[in-house]
Amino acid sequence: MPWVSTEMRMHDRVHRAYWNHEYAMRSFYLDMRWPLVVSGLEALINVGKDDNKWQFRDRVGQLATEFKIVLTDTDLINAWDLRSKLVHGERFLYGLETVLPKDQQNDLYERLEELLRVTVRRCLLKEEFGDLFRDDAAVESNWPLGAKP
Repeated sequence: MPWVSTEMRMHDRVHRAYWNHEYAMRSFYLDMRWPLVVSGLEALINVGKDDNKWQFRDRVGQLATEFKIVLTDTDLINAWDLRSKLVHGERFLYGLETVLPKDQQNDLYERLEELLRVTVRRCLLKEEFGDLFRDDAAVESNWPLGAKP
């Protein structure tokens, strides 16, 4: 893997995404894993401090399309809303069925986690793909935002 070289560092945002994935894999409770996986994806695609939900929905949607993982706009909005409610201590996941029914939570989580895993993996194995995340300008250029909803 090219990032193992002492002469080449892993890009910061890929590094953060990688560790968020690692922490999620070592956590037992989905309530803890969910924010880590969403934050890992956010580490890859978030630029600046404005419109974070829009950036997440649009750019993660583009990544999902690239990797042929089915994530609809509704899925991504629900993922973001669940993450927000969990990190702000509003409720535990089992109490958030008004956002996403309990029988759909595991499936959505697994698709998000798969997307984070395959994206980080490609970044680590293919330097040119990892370079798409090297800085804010690269993310904005390679993952442009569509029209704001």
